[in-house]
Amino acid sequence: MRLTTTSSRTPSMKSIAIGAAVALLSGMAINSIAANAPGAYDKQFLTKAADAGSTEIAASKVAQSKSSNAEVKQFADSMVADHAKVADELKQLAAARQITVSDQPGTRHKADIAKLSGLEGKKFDQEYAARIGVAAHKDAVKLFTEASQKATDPEIKAFAAKTLPALQHHLDMANALHASLGN
Repeated sequence: MRLTTTSSRTPSMKSIAIGAAVALLSGMAINSIAANAPGAYDKQFLTKAADAGSTEIAASKVAQSKSSNAEVKQFADSMVADHAKVADELKQLAAARQITVSDQPGTRHKADIAKLSGLEGKKFDQEYAARIGVAAHKDAVKLFTEASQKATDPEIKAFAAKTLPALQHHLDMANALHASLGN
């Protein structure tokens, strides 16, 4: 008596079709996840923006306590309040994308703040206005302008574009403060 067997090694057309469908759907799911994940540029922007904001807040807190110039103190008060609001929004935006950003200045900026803290009187006011007021805001305006054009995540792009006018206003204020201090 002859036994006939079917080979379990030969895939049927049905199993090939099922395998192809699973592979196609898996690929689509991976592409969808990748499309929703922020790109390297977006992550870099959020990190740099958090560092810039925390630096301005920390340096402005120093100015609030060290300066005896009413204009400098008023500018510092505005910087702490405005940048704290932006920092909160930035943290929420980053957290929604599983990106951790620091609320402390980076190492280089901490060193700059330490140098600034060692100054007194008019020299402190002038350096604060020049470094934190003018230079830091020029850098921030450039960073946010670029992100408003290059960010791939629409919410990050919108955040940069929405924040940019306030940063430009801060730069205008800083230039006026810098000029009033005799620089």
